[in-house]
Amino acid sequence: MTAKSRKSQPLDWKKESPNILLDRIRDAGIVGMGGAGFPTHLKFQATLQSKNRIVVANGVETDPGVTADKTLLRQNGMDVLEGVGIAARTIDASSCFLAVSDPVIANQLRASNYHDIDIVEVEALYQNGEERTLIEILTSQKIASNVYPAQCGILVLNVATLFAICEAVRDGLPVTKRVATVLGQDRWCEIGASVSELAKSRKLRVGSFANGTPATEGATLKPVNNAISINRADDALACIRCGWCDAACPKSLPVETLLNEAMRSLESPASMEYLNNCNDCGACVVACPSQIPIIDYIRESRVRENESRLAQLKANAALERFESKQRRMVASNRRTMDERERRMQQDHKWQ
Repeated sequence: MTAKSRKSQPLDWKKESPNILLDRIRDAGIVGMGGAGFPTHLKFQATLQSKNRIVVANGVETDPGVTADKTLLRQNGMDVLEGVGIAARTIDASSCFLAVSDPVIANQLRASNYHDIDIVEVEALYQNGEERTLIEILTSQKIASNVYPAQCGILVLNVATLFAICEAVRDGLPVTKRVATVLGQDRWCEIGASVSELAKSRKLRVGSFANGTPATEGATLKPVNNAISINRADDALACIRCGWCDAACPKSLPVETLLNEAMRSLESPASMEYLNNCNDCGACVVACPSQIPIIDYIRESRVRENESRLAQLKANAALERFESKQRRMVASNRRTMDERERRMQQDHKWQ
């Protein structure tokens, strides 16, 4: 058993200092459980650099076929709210929001009258679960794509992360389980458990069927994994150029063009902006009548393009270093020749 998997001393978070609370969140090894798995305590530290700070609890579930967050809120909504309270105390937040997409759950949590948390119903559209879009809905504040919300004093945390914070701080419990939608059924799953054992199938995706990733051999459930789904890639048919993926894209990207380029492994620098604007919501996959795993192709193309550009940048930097060295050598030789010429022109007094 590692230090992060052992039970700790429960804390009375309403009386403990914010520094003690932050230390507990760090020591518990909590990471974001709704996205990239970024260490949560670093997000707190970044938020603390701003004067005005707010907490946004993200319970807007937009991954197709995934209902893990709804089940967590239904079963442990009060714990999530307490997690919001702990986060608010840790950063001394001026306001707190909990965004949910289920009106029944929203009303149940409002009835609890828990402190000053503003519980807001947000329609479960594909982009509404994205943190910058959600912030704009809740606060009317626009965050640039090259700026992290934490840099603006906005701490956005998934509800599963807040539940983990509550248990780690209030109860001293390590993060060993999470709710995940496994083949359409929500259940508590051990983190680190074999994906194939949890789902009892060989054709699996970790995440939703639309925007998850194919499960590799020996794949295990990680804190960020909210679902295990059937991988439909083997049943995909040929693209029929229907354009439904373009119509479904909430960001109006040329998905069909990106797919065609990706399937042919084309290097298309002009498409790079579109590739990076895609946030893998999966709307195109849901709309595709041929069940093509479009997101897989787009991700592969994005990696290929980024690697190509990185290689080009490295090559340019190497060329610049070489040319700079050549210029220094030429300048050094010129100085040597000038000095030699100067000495030759001097009047020497031979003894």
